[in-house]
Amino acid sequence: MKQGGQAQGFTLIELLLALALGAMLALGAAELFDATQRSYRLSQGQARLQENGRFALAFLTEAVQPAGLSACEGLTPSFRSTLRGGTATAPPAPYNLAAGLGGYDGEEGEFSPSLQNSGLGLMAGALAPSSDVLVTRTLQEPGLRLVSAMPQASAVLFTEPPTDPEVFSPGALLVLSDCRRATLFQMQGAGVTGRGFRITRTREAQPAPGNFTTELYFDGSPFEAGAMLQAASVKSIFIAPGAGGNNRDARPLALFQKGGGAAEELVEGIEDLQLRFAVDENGDGVPERYLTAGAVADFATVRAVEISVLATSVDVVGQDGDGILRRRFTTTVVLRRHGS
Repeated sequence: MKQGGQAQGFTLIELLLALALGAMLALGAAELFDATQRSYRLSQGQARLQENGRFALAFLTEAVQPAGLSACEGLTPSFRSTLRGGTATAPPAPYNLAAGLGGYDGEEGEFSPSLQNSGLGLMAGALAPSSDVLVTRTLQEPGLRLVSAMPQASAVLFTEPPTDPEVFSPGALLVLSDCRRATLFQMQGAGVTGRGFRITRTREAQPAPGNFTTELYFDGSPFEAGAMLQAASVKSIFIAPGAGGNNRDARPLALFQKGGGAAEELVEGIEDLQLRFAVDENGDGVPERYLTAGAVADFATVRAVEISVLATSVDVVGQDGDGILRRRFTTTVVLRRHGS
């Protein structure tokens, strides 16, 4: 504004007022930006939590449903084993395929029953305290059919060629079944011949566990052509510290799976696994009650399992507590061989 040809500037009060208004606007913008960021982190954390929980339950459901000896035309074959460390009717604990599921109830770093002699290669101190361990025993698909009958109980097996030879590699545990009987054994060698895919076994103890006999049937009746040969898979599923870190450089817990080799991290941000097994105690096909793993007398009576996981956002995204979001996801899975 000009008066008498001279420029008039702002007064000190006007400058202070302008500065105050500018500061208020800047502070409001900063608070709005911070609120937007907090809302974004919260929504991202909620989405990640949901994803972790769904993935964990989906994997566990897929692992549990096919557990155990596959039903064949409504029949479950009688089960025998040739593996060292057990008998013909009682295989070593990890390989009791007649009991498709197994479990260990975690209580403050201790497990019931004890993991010490489980044969699973797990150390209680390395697992999440108070979280359970699930064991699944399944037969892998596809299987191989015998192309010729066994002339004697210790005879070499000849099957159709495998689509995945690695599944039927030396040391693999296999189950031979004709719907009436099933025998678990360890193969020692394999190769393609003019008669078919040749599978051999010995009484050697290496690789572990080895066979105490090479005889695959115990009733004098040979397995005929068409009998099915499938690879056995025994896996443990548990909670342990994961390999990654969150936005506070903490190491989150994760869901793991372990077979015969190293443990494999499956889903990050799973802090707890709780199991309850539905047992059929009177053999009528209907479960009478749910029990924790330590209370199950015979896992062959398990018909379903209630699975509960505690999923997290992994990162700190909130203001309450430690800032990590948590939610429990629960489902009940029926073993496929006992219903759908």
